[in-house]
Amino acid sequence: MGAEPGLSARTCSIWICFLMTKTLILPAEVMSRELDARLLQGVMALDRGWRVITGSKALLNRIIWRLPPSVYLCQTVTHKRRKLLDLIARLGHISYGWDEEGLIYLNRETYLSRRVSSQTLELLQEFITWGEQSSADVEERAGAAGLVPKPWGNPRFDLLRPELRDLYRKEVDELHRQYGDYILVNTNYGMVNPIISIDPNKPKKAAKQDRGSADLPVKYSEFVEYRRTIFEAFKDMLAPMARQFPDMTIVVRPHPGEEFSTWAELGQGIENLEIVREGPSIPWQIGAKALVHNNCTTAAESACIGHTPIAYCPVFSEENECGLPNLISHRVDTLDALMVAIKAAVEGQLEMSADQRAVLDHHVANVSGPMCTRQVLDLCEELYQKQQATKQSGMSKQLAKSIGAARNLHKSMRINHQTDIYIPKVFPEIEPPVIAARASLIAETLNLPFAVNATQLSKNVFELHKVAPS
Repeated sequence: MGAEPGLSARTCSIWICFLMTKTLILPAEVMSRELDARLLQGVMALDRGWRVITGSKALLNRIIWRLPPSVYLCQTVTHKRRKLLDLIARLGHISYGWDEEGLIYLNRETYLSRRVSSQTLELLQEFITWGEQSSADVEERAGAAGLVPKPWGNPRFDLLRPELRDLYRKEVDELHRQYGDYILVNTNYGMVNPIISIDPNKPKKAAKQDRGSADLPVKYSEFVEYRRTIFEAFKDMLAPMARQFPDMTIVVRPHPGEEFSTWAELGQGIENLEIVREGPSIPWQIGAKALVHNNCTTAAESACIGHTPIAYCPVFSEENECGLPNLISHRVDTLDALMVAIKAAVEGQLEMSADQRAVLDHHVANVSGPMCTRQVLDLCEELYQKQQATKQSGMSKQLAKSIGAARNLHKSMRINHQTDIYIPKVFPEIEPPVIAARASLIAETLNLPFAVNATQLSKNVFELHKVAPS
């Protein structure tokens, strides 16, 4: 059969290539936390011949119905994600996933109940974990879904490797120019200082078989109050810290899920205290003279960079401690001890022990050795071949497209919905030239022979393209 009237042979061949191109979709929820890692994976995928689409997770998922079938990254496996994954599968996509927040959690039972859904896992082809500890914790549930967890780490931590830190050199230099020597305070109190109004004690939706023991809600409520106590202590420590180190800047970076104004109010009237959320977190950690936290993922990032984080623990409850961040940190429980520890860190006198390094390696895979991103892309190649061998019913796909379009229309008509308030706070609007420049810098850092252009498919959703370097 010939081409339709008006369509040239060249146009037809372009469309055939478009339909045959292997496509990778890489959503990101929090720009400052994940975008660089998605661009790293995207740039390396371009080098392998993939078509790459990335951007805001929420906005990308709204237009998934009009995107080509892909190998799709699912970055959360909570119970509510199952409906979207079912729709994605019926649209012809094939999914693999990990839990972006699966490195730091209270304990196995709470983690599985709140963040790992049996029904969601059943819709994935592969599941990647942060390391041996999280693999062991999800092994039984993943196995019931027919999956063997792969303890490969996360592309975010590939960016911490010495060979990729040049990506942040100019940003680190600019931070030092603007703030001088600084002490970094990273917070993670979203459950008690949320960016949108929520009840932190409200149980997460979960299938009956995933809910855990009957007393789990009570235990979690105790954990919330424990975190609230530490949150108040962190607010109280800032003024004394600023007085103790008058020649340094105290930089507080609230977690993306926290209400910024709570911290901004504390910064008023203290000359050397800055509350900042802009930019990716990694350059801030590379450039810091000391990092202060409590049970924060950034402690693991800082340790991978080669720093020794400081955990300020004004109260302590073993059953309310998460498994990793404070264990790999220099722990202090009083303000006086905190000031001594910060001084030692500034002078380069704090070091992690061999036991702490072993704990880090048990929780975070591929701190050295194979890059997680390369392993993930090898897996994506296998999934693409599997996708090609799977036939999708045309009628089923058309119905799924109609459902996806209706879903998008419904969400676009909402007014003042909490999710719509949350989205621009964690993924502010960004333009294609900014995406292109960042991706091109990553390509240059990787010594790849191309630059990257970005075209906008929808608000905060972009396709990456290889172009000749300028």
